[in-house]
Amino acid sequence: MRTPSIVCLFLAPLIAAARPSLELRERALQEPPPPAVEPAARVEPAWTALFDGQTLAGWTQRNGTAKYAVEDGAIVGSTTEGSPNSFLCTERGYSDFELRFEVKVDDALNSGVQVRSNTKGGPTGRVNGPQVEIEAGGDGGSVSGYLYAEAVSGWMTPDETRVPHEHFVRGGWNAYRVLANGPRIQTWINGAQVSDLTHDAMYGTHPCGFIGLQVHGIAAGAGPFQVRWRGLELRELRDAEAGWKKLYNGLNLEGWATTGNWVVEDDGILAIRPRAGELGWQRYGAYLWSEREYADFILDLEYSYPEGGNSGVYFRVADRTDPVNTGIEAQILDSSKHAGPLTHHDHGGIISTVGASRNMSRAPGEWNRMLVTMRGSHLTVDLNGANIVDIVLDETAVKNRPRSGFIGLQDHGQPNDLRFRQIWLKAL
Repeated sequence: MRTPSIVCLFLAPLIAAARPSLELRERALQEPPPPAVEPAARVEPAWTALFDGQTLAGWTQRNGTAKYAVEDGAIVGSTTEGSPNSFLCTERGYSDFELRFEVKVDDALNSGVQVRSNTKGGPTGRVNGPQVEIEAGGDGGSVSGYLYAEAVSGWMTPDETRVPHEHFVRGGWNAYRVLANGPRIQTWINGAQVSDLTHDAMYGTHPCGFIGLQVHGIAAGAGPFQVRWRGLELRELRDAEAGWKKLYNGLNLEGWATTGNWVVEDDGILAIRPRAGELGWQRYGAYLWSEREYADFILDLEYSYPEGGNSGVYFRVADRTDPVNTGIEAQILDSSKHAGPLTHHDHGGIISTVGASRNMSRAPGEWNRMLVTMRGSHLTVDLNGANIVDIVLDETAVKNRPRSGFIGLQDHGQPNDLRFRQIWLKAL
């Protein structure tokens, strides 16, 4: 957000105390619903709670020393003197989504909610990316709801359309709705649309990233001030209008090539069942390969493994007869009982580069969800609601690998019977 003097799962449902008031919810929903989902699109849960109303589980603080706590079903951010901007961020990233929340801010404090944001130079670096403005404003109105490029380039909303308005209620709770669909971000406050901005340049650098709650730095001798959030809910968009494509259609292997025994089950689940005598992982033709190549993308898929199950997600593979040396692999492995540091061969690791930063493996038979975001040399992996890999490939042993190639799912041979579903891709 503006500085006054300088300018990449499922949580528990919100408890009743954390739910927005009926009046505010009705006002926020007066606007038309988001674009209709294509018939073949993923059927998402209606809403996913980002905040459970009781703890800060699923969130991590980046930058600054502001204090975040839970009080009366709300996240409360309190300023500390001398601190730069602080951000409480979701542990995983989001790309295309609808977000809603309520916020109440002290009149003298400036705040905001980051969307599709990242950090510079590693997890502890400066938070940067699009921000939805929060400020009480004054007699001339408020600029809340407009878009600002935090630590990037300043206001995204042009000066001529950044007109102060009266939709923000000073001293009270305000219901926000944010619809991020490709380069277009729309915002509403208390049911009134504030912004409808398409920003190709920002989307080109920030197509996916965390949600962040900002407590702005304050001048010496000022404060303390507070900002409160509640009712933080999000639903992801997976449809053609948002640029998503189902790589697996749930019916057959159209768009894929393989010699392996990949079977479409009655419920539409895609299963690999190696035939008798099919052992080991060096049977590359038995892998399930996309028929076309992809360069920069977001890949979203779900899978379950048996006890000890082993597989992998390959991408940017130039030669499907030699994927190990001509592509990148994100490891799939039952690491649910693994203790100690993870290596690049454990679940979520990127082979020949780094291991996952934390063990997010679910038990055998349960569904895991992995999101791989590949843009240029920057690779992030989210697993079951947490970011576990954030690296620059040019700084690793695979720096000379191709920048475009096929996507593949590994057949590791008997007894590795794995199941896959909801395989989506968005080209960037």
